[in-house]
Amino acid sequence: MRNIIILSILLFSTFLSSATEKIIVIDVGHGGNDDGYAIDGFKEKDLVFEIALKIVALNTAEDVKIILTREGDYPLSLKSRAEFINTLNPDFVISLHINSNVDVAASGFDFFVSPENAFSEASNKLAERLKNAIDQEFESNGIRNSNFYILKNVSAPITLMEMGYLSNPNDFELLTSEKGQNKIANVIYNLIK
Repeated sequence: MRNIIILSILLFSTFLSSATEKIIVIDVGHGGNDDGYAIDGFKEKDLVFEIALKIVALNTAEDVKIILTREGDYPLSLKSRAEFINTLNPDFVISLHINSNVDVAASGFDFFVSPENAFSEASNKLAERLKNAIDQEFESNGIRNSNFYILKNVSAPITLMEMGYLSNPNDFELLTSEKGQNKIANVIYNLIK
């Protein structure tokens, strides 16, 4: 009888902890033979991965689980990303990318949401919260609608964030330096926790 009571308590506490755990997915853009943008030997796929790892390393909250869509340098199709994310039933998703432009003056963070996502209202609120947090430390260019595959096909609130322009000298320094990456990771993590 005592074993049944102990087992019941353990099962109930496990149920409670998993029911209250917040699941956040960081979609790490590109990977494998898809470098994304590349300038002076720095590749978008590597930079977004480094920042994602820094976000995960900051997480000490027992009730927050941060899951990356990729944990190494390998290709992952957009369809596979969306299917993987949907199996997790996350509270929200942030897709990390870096922009580039022939106009080197273009700079700042950009946020994208899809009006075709079933969670478009919650996605807009997520993007607004993230933009407001970013605006405290960096320059941003606002939130725009887009029908990127990942934004339309994930069944959760999601925003795609372009973390500056690799083609802009100031953004380049921010994105490629340890100090800049840590600063970006801290802003994102403070929103997550």
